[in-house]
Amino acid sequence: MEALYCACCGRPFKRAHQRGPAPLYCSRDCRRQIEVRRRTWTAMESVGARAFQEGRGEIRAVAVGW
Repeated sequence: MEALYCACCGRPFKRAHQRGPAPLYCSRDCRRQIEVRRRTWTAMESVGARAFQEGRGEIRAVAVGW
């Protein structure tokens, strides 16, 4: 059985069952974390889109240093 990698934290894990689609997350905590992130991203996108439509939005470049 090949190892899968969690879409949230990147940890390797194995499938519990062979039936059905492969899981994306290694644990319930990771699944919940992604749900929270999705809700936040959706809220931020709607706020940003509304501000841009009203003429208050600005496009800024963000420098990310790794």
